[in-house]
Amino acid sequence: MSWYLKYRPHQVADLDLTRVREQLLRMMESGKFPQTFLFAGPKGTGKTSASRIIGAMLNDPANEEAVTKIFLDSTSKGKAVSLSEPDPKSDFARRVFSGDSLIVQEMDAASHRGIDDIRQLKERIFIPPQEGSMSVYILDEVHMLTNEAFNALLKILEEPPPHVVFILATTELHKVPATIVSRCNLITFYKANTQEIIDRLKKILKQEKIDFEEEALLEIARRSDGSFRDAVKLAEISSQSGKITLKKVDELIGGSALVEVKKIIELILAKDEVGICQFFISLRERNYDEEYFIKSFLSYLHQNLLGSLKVVDFKPTLEPKVSQFLLNQLIKLDLEQTSPISFLPLELLLLSLVQRAKKDKPESAPSNDSGEKKIVEKKSLKQTSSSENKQTKKSVEKLEKEEEPLSESPLDSSVMEVVNDSSHSLSESLCERWHDFLQMVEGKNSTLAALLRSGQPHSGPNGVAQVEVYYRFHQEQLEQPKLRKIIEDCGQKIVGDKISFKFILTSPPTTAEVVDVPAETKNLETLAEEVLM
Repeated sequence: MSWYLKYRPHQVADLDLTRVREQLLRMMESGKFPQTFLFAGPKGTGKTSASRIIGAMLNDPANEEAVTKIFLDSTSKGKAVSLSEPDPKSDFARRVFSGDSLIVQEMDAASHRGIDDIRQLKERIFIPPQEGSMSVYILDEVHMLTNEAFNALLKILEEPPPHVVFILATTELHKVPATIVSRCNLITFYKANTQEIIDRLKKILKQEKIDFEEEALLEIARRSDGSFRDAVKLAEISSQSGKITLKKVDELIGGSALVEVKKIIELILAKDEVGICQFFISLRERNYDEEYFIKSFLSYLHQNLLGSLKVVDFKPTLEPKVSQFLLNQLIKLDLEQTSPISFLPLELLLLSLVQRAKKDKPESAPSNDSGEKKIVEKKSLKQTSSSENKQTKKSVEKLEKEEEPLSESPLDSSVMEVVNDSSHSLSESLCERWHDFLQMVEGKNSTLAALLRSGQPHSGPNGVAQVEVYYRFHQEQLEQPKLRKIIEDCGQKIVGDKISFKFILTSPPTTAEVVDVPAETKNLETLAEEVLM
C-alpha cells in the first residue's frame, strides 16, 4: 500500500492543516453541526480525507445520542452533546475510509455533471440509511456541474432530509455559484506551508524508520507546491534505496534549486566575483526558472533563520546573522520586474555585495598573534574637513600676495561675497551634520546610505558638497537621477536650503591603523557586521 493511503488521516485530530482541524474540532465540541459543507482548496490538502472522517464520525455508535439531538429529533431539549472522534478500527469506519460504504457515498461531479444526475441523487437521498444514523453524500469537483444541475442542487440544499449531510468539494471556488456557497458552511483548505509538510513527512519517516537529510525534506516540500499528497509520494519514491538525501531527491525529481542555492552561497562566502558570474551564465544556458530560484533562495535562508532561532524544527547550516543579512539584501529584489537578461538584477546585487566586502579588506599584515592583523581605513571627518579648509585658505592667501585683484564694482564684489559666504556655509553645515544627514537618507534607502557612508564629504567651491568615493561603481550608483534626488532632498532638509552634490572618484586614503580582527574573515557574518552594516 502506498504511503499516502497507509498514513491517511482517520480522525479530525490527525488532519494536517491547523486551521481546518481547529474549525472542525470546535464544531464537534459545540454540539452544533451543519448539514451542508463546502470544502474549497487545492489538490492534496485533505478535502476527501476530512469528508470521510465526518461520514465515519456521524455514524459511529458512540455518537448516536449526539447525532439524534443535532439532526434527527428537532424537539429534543437540554444541553447539547458533543461529538467524539470515530473509531478507525471499526469495520464500518474501514469501509468508509476505503470508499466502500453504502451510506457514505462519493460522486464525481466532473463525470456526473448534468441535471439528470442531480435528479437521481434527489430520489436516493430520501431513502433512510440501511446502517448507521446518517447518509453522507460527498460531491467532488462540484464546480464542474452545469447551470441546470446547480439549480436542481440548490433546491436539495435548501431543505435536505434530516438524515442527510452534504459535503461539496472543489478546487475552484470561484466557479461555484454564490447561491450554492451561501447555503453551505464554507471551510477553506489552504496550501500547506513548508513546515506543515516537513512535519507530516517526519511523522511518516519515523514510523517507517527511514533516515533523512533536513535539506532533502525541505526540497521535497518546495516541489510539492503545498500538497501533502504530492509530498508523501515524492518522499516515498526518494526512500526506495534507503536514506533520503538531497542528492537522491535531485536525481529522482529533476534539478534541485537547493543544490544551486548552496552553490551560490558558497561563492558569496568566498567573495568569488568570477565564480558568481559563471554561475549565472550556467543558469541562463540551462534556461533555469528565475522566479523559482529566487523564491527557493529566500525560502532556504528563511528556514535557516527560523531553525537557528528554534522557531521551527530545522537544522541550520548558516549562522542566523548571515541568513538575516542576505534576506535583507535579497528582499529588495522586485520579482515582478522584467529584465532583458534573466537573473541580471540578482547577479548585480550579489556582485555589489562582494565588491563592497572587498573594498575595505586589503591583504593582512604579518603578525605573531593567533588572529590576523588587517589594514582598516580610518579617517576622521573633522580632521579631513579642517585640513582641507586650512590648505584652501593658505592657497588663497598666497594667490592674493602674488597678483593684484582686477578692478571691480563695489556692488558686484559685495554681492559675490554674500553669495559665496551663504553657499559655502551650507556645504560646511552639511559636513558638520553629516551623521544626521546619513540617518535621514537611511530612513529612505539603506543601501544608498551605505554607499554615502563609505565616502568622505568636503565643502567644495561655490558651496557644492563634494563626496569622495573610491570606486567607480559607487560613483555611478550615486549619480543615478533617482538616488541623487533622494540625496538632494535630504540635504535640503538638513541645511534648510537647496544644495548641490558632486561625487568625485579618488584614491583610498593612506591613513591606516592596524587592529586585531578574527581569523575567520571570509565568514559573511564578519562581512555583514564590519563592512556592510
